[in-house]
Amino acid sequence: MNSVLDDALERLRGMGPEAVHGAPNHRPMAAEALVALGCPDEVPRWVDDYRRELGPMPQARSPVTEDTWQEALGGIHRIGDWQVFFLTQLAEAQWQTVFVRWMPRLIPGLMAGGTHGLIRTAHAVRAVSEAATPLRVEELASALAYWAAYHQTLPGVPRLRGGPLDLDRAIEQVPRIGGHQRTESRREGVPRDFVRVLTEYPEFAVAVDRLGTSETVDGSLDQLTEMGARLYLANASTRPLVFIHALTGPAAVRLLLPHMPAALHEVALAHCWQAIAAWVAAYGDSTAVAADDSAPPSEPEIVGRALGTRDHHAIKFAEACVREYRLNPRAVYLKAALDWPLRLLESSRWSVAERVRAGIAIGWDPIERQAIASSQT
Repeated sequence: MNSVLDDALERLRGMGPEAVHGAPNHRPMAAEALVALGCPDEVPRWVDDYRRELGPMPQARSPVTEDTWQEALGGIHRIGDWQVFFLTQLAEAQWQTVFVRWMPRLIPGLMAGGTHGLIRTAHAVRAVSEAATPLRVEELASALAYWAAYHQTLPGVPRLRGGPLDLDRAIEQVPRIGGHQRTESRREGVPRDFVRVLTEYPEFAVAVDRLGTSETVDGSLDQLTEMGARLYLANASTRPLVFIHALTGPAAVRLLLPHMPAALHEVALAHCWQAIAAWVAAYGDSTAVAADDSAPPSEPEIVGRALGTRDHHAIKFAEACVREYRLNPRAVYLKAALDWPLRLLESSRWSVAERVRAGIAIGWDPIERQAIASSQT
């Protein structure tokens, strides 16, 4: 990495956790992914294009401390307090020390912000491990603050002690709960809403516990990311945006593992499997597509298509898919990575409502967004 990323982080300093329309702030993640893809020249223009969509980081209100952090966990309105807390932590200790201290506390809430706390932290850790510049350390503080403030647990404690069930059979046995909830009186598409609903269905936690694994953690992550790509393609006609995260989530866990104690590796893997099962339970309409090793599109085509969309998900998805493909050369990664930008191109002239119905955009509730914004000021 080079100073291009630090320049981008400088221009993104002080920006809040969400864009004005309610989606998580992807800008630092996408800037880091562009550099990882070997496209640093794209970063300045990309940051300038999207910086105006972001509001400022909410001000701190009440200090988070080592004695009070548990009561602040999951408090979205405490994001400013968490930001100050982690900036202080990282000023007083090496980033590796802070990261190791907080992973056992944050991993159980891996679903935070629809796994965006995990994913943003992974991009930040990759950057700071390359060079621990002040701006990259500050971005790590923002990522950890987001994870802590949006911390959200799923029902049950996954153990990976079930089986013997392979991943395909385990996915098939996850109950499809979301269909029961899609009524005219409920909004569709906001992950934290469905996470709350999952607590009403004990069969979800039972299904999660049916999966056992005898693989190494790396081998299991190969399976999870490949399954994520297959789930994306299976649900691309209804929920493509949601199922992008079935791949980028476990790909983010892989980036973090080298910096975690070995004892946490299986814990992170188990919670990652639980998150994928939650996506399937809440949004899945189909089982994963079959494995397909036919000729994939080329990496340059995938990167070029992603850059052409100017879309942060396309950039991050392409980077994760290419990275995973190089570790586990299955065509499904690259086919999934190409599908999303093609869908964006096809829907470019659609209305917002049409894009929401196609699962290409999230139907954020403006009343809820106003309430959250008011609580943060």
